[in-house]
Amino acid sequence: MDESTFPVTPNAVALPILALITLIIDTPPFVWHIKNRNLAASSLVIWVIICNLMNFINPLIWPTDNIQHWWHGQILCDIEIKLQMAANFGVVGSMACIMRNLAKALDPEQTTLSPSKAQRRRQTIIHCLFCFGGSIYVMLIHYVVQPNRYYIYAISGCTSSFDNSWPKLVLVFIWPPIICLVDAYYSVLVIIRMRRYRKDFSEILVSSNSNLTKNRFLRLFLLSVALIVTFIPLQFYVLFVNSSFPPLLPYSWDLVHSPQWEDIMLIPTGGEVHYDRWIQIALGIGVFVFFGLGQDAQVLYRKWLLKLGFGRVFPGLHRQPTRRAILPTSSQSDSFGSRTRSFFKDRLFRMSMLSLHSKEDSTSASTATLSPVEQQRGFGRLSTINKAGSRAGDAANASTESMDEKDYPTKPPHSWLTTFLVDAHLTAPNRR
Repeated sequence: MDESTFPVTPNAVALPILALITLIIDTPPFVWHIKNRNLAASSLVIWVIICNLMNFINPLIWPTDNIQHWWHGQILCDIEIKLQMAANFGVVGSMACIMRNLAKALDPEQTTLSPSKAQRRRQTIIHCLFCFGGSIYVMLIHYVVQPNRYYIYAISGCTSSFDNSWPKLVLVFIWPPIICLVDAYYSVLVIIRMRRYRKDFSEILVSSNSNLTKNRFLRLFLLSVALIVTFIPLQFYVLFVNSSFPPLLPYSWDLVHSPQWEDIMLIPTGGEVHYDRWIQIALGIGVFVFFGLGQDAQVLYRKWLLKLGFGRVFPGLHRQPTRRAILPTSSQSDSFGSRTRSFFKDRLFRMSMLSLHSKEDSTSASTATLSPVEQQRGFGRLSTINKAGSRAGDAANASTESMDEKDYPTKPPHSWLTTFLVDAHLTAPNRR
C-alpha cells in the first residue's frame, strides 16, 4: 500500500546514480592534486566530492514522501547541514584561490625562483584562509540565525534552516557573492596578463615556480571561468530571494532560540529535488572534464589498472607512454636553473644518440649525408664529454677543433645547436 501511495520517482533514482558516478570519476583528480600539493584545486575537488556524497546518501534514506516511516536523521543531518554551508563557501573560496595563484604565476615582477620557508608558510596560510576560512566561519556563525534544528526534504534530504531576519543576510548570504566578485577580479587580471605576456607565456610559467605547465594552467583557468560565470548570477539570485521573500522581520535571540529549537521539520516534495543538487552534480562532471582527461590523469589511471591486475587482460597497459608524458612533476623546491639543466641534459643525450646513428650510416655516400671528417668535427665535443677529462683537456680539445674548422670551412647541420647545448651543460653546476 505504501509503495502505490508513495511511489519512487525518477528523480529519486537518477540523483543517487549520478552522484555515485561523479564520486568515482572525481576521486582520481583529487588524488593527483593531493600528490602535487595543489591545495586550492584539491579543496575545490573535495568540496564537490562531499556535496555529491550527500546527494548519494540522502535519496537512499528518504526516497519517497512517506514521512510516517522517515528516520529523523539525528547526528547525520546535524553534520550534513554544516557541511552544506561550508561547501557553499568552500567552492567559491577555492575558485578565488585558484585564480589568485594563476594571476600570481603570470606576474614576472613578483616571481620568486626559490621561496624561503617563511614565504612558503605565508602562502600556505593564505591558501587555507581562502579555501577553509569562510567554511569554518559560516559553520560557527550559523547558530546565531538557526531557528530550528533542520529540515528534511524528500529525496534532497537534510537542509539547514535560517531565521527570516536581517542578520542572516549580513552574516551568511552576502559573503558568497562578494567572494565571487573577488573571483571575477582575479580572472580579469589573468586575462590581462595572458594578453600582455602572450609571447613569453610558457617561459613565465616555468620561472614562476608554480608547478604549472601551459596545459594545466589553461585547464584551471577555463574551469574557474566556467564556475565564475555560473556562480555569480546564482549567488546573487540566492541573496535576492532570501532578502525579498518573505519580508524580513526584526531579529530576536529569544525567538530564534526558543524551546522549539529542537524541532525537526519533515517536508514531502512530490518527487521534486532542490535545484542546487543538480548544480553539484554538474560541478562534479565539470571537475572530471577539466582535470580527469589530461595526460597526468591518464598515467594515474594506467597505474591503478595495472595494480588491479587489468594488465593481464589488456596488455597494452604495459606500454609506456612517451617520455614527455611520464616525466615526474617538479616539486615546489625545484629552481628554474635545475629544470633548465634537466632540459639541456635530455637534449644532449638525444643529440649524442643521433650522432652515433649518423656515423653508422655515413658509409652510404649521398648528397644528404655528411662526410666522416665532417661528422668527426661536428660531434667532436660530444666525444670529449664522454671521456673523463679535466677542464684543461676540454679547452685543449676545443682549440684543436677550432683549427680543424679553419681547414674545413663547411659546417655540419645543427653544429651550432650542439655547441650551445654542450657549453650549457659544462658551465651549469649540477645541484641535484
